[in-house]
Amino acid sequence: MPQLLPKLKAKCESVTRRMGKPTSEECTMGPLISERQLKGVASIVDEAVLQGVTVLCGGTILTGRSYIDDQDFGEGYYYPPTVLVDGSSAKILDTRLWREEAFGPVIVVVGFDNEDDSVRLSNDSEFGLGAALWTTDLSQAFRVSQRIDAGIVWVNTHHRNDPSSPWGGIGSSGVGSENGIGRLMNAEIMLD
Repeated sequence: MPQLLPKLKAKCESVTRRMGKPTSEECTMGPLISERQLKGVASIVDEAVLQGVTVLCGGTILTGRSYIDDQDFGEGYYYPPTVLVDGSSAKILDTRLWREEAFGPVIVVVGFDNEDDSVRLSNDSEFGLGAALWTTDLSQAFRVSQRIDAGIVWVNTHHRNDPSSPWGGIGSSGVGSENGIGRLMNAEIMLD
């Protein structure tokens, strides 16, 4: 974690500096979809912070103006990339944020001691839409990805979908299968 956290913080700060109007060519991240979503993300993060977790970066609704295009952040639903880690008095695992999807630019970082511990933490959820694992060991990638309860597991990337590959969530995530022939095989046909 000592090598990961500074890099993650630097990346989040870089993205935050390039937030603005989605139509701006320099923009790497625009606003959330609605005020309701903005308030939901802020609420779940604020609650975790009040419990004592540590904000590595982000963590508050953006104010001021964009560096790249002078967008007034108060005229949109702008929330920066946010990273939360255990605090001295609270563990991420004890927060609602660990149990519920934020549906916003929020990452919680939890360390683990070994492969079994990492799988246990990954599967400690009623949700299982997608997961990403990062490793330089190909055999470990195969071994661990088979043990993670998720509709799709990406290796050394995130959220790259081939439209010909069906996938769907597990547990309380997703609404069935998407993409590929698997979606067609599970489709319900409604006739009047």
